[in-house]
Amino acid sequence: MSKEKKNKIEINGKEIEVKVKQLTFFDVQAVAPLLSDGSLDFSQYWRHAFIHWLTYDSAFDIDTLSPLEGATLSALLPEPNEVIGWLLFRESKSAKSNTSSTGDQ
Repeated sequence: MSKEKKNKIEINGKEIEVKVKQLTFFDVQAVAPLLSDGSLDFSQYWRHAFIHWLTYDSAFDIDTLSPLEGATLSALLPEPNEVIGWLLFRESKSAKSNTSSTGDQ
């Protein structure tokens, strides 16, 4: 069972309770295509995060968020550069551990 953090944020003049999902490995992997093009346009990342990683007790149109409201919501989530760090490949294992062997023949 995932734990969710609850926050109260004002959006469009109305106080809304926002729950933040505890991210999983697969949540992070799902945004990899959004961050792999080398662009500095992170709007698709934030749209994905606001829709999939946050839940709201009231409906609203995320396309009408003010810059301040968007910044307030984004402060609840990992920054794109942090997620990119999680996606980077780790050093490969030693060659011996990566090969299968049936013994010396």
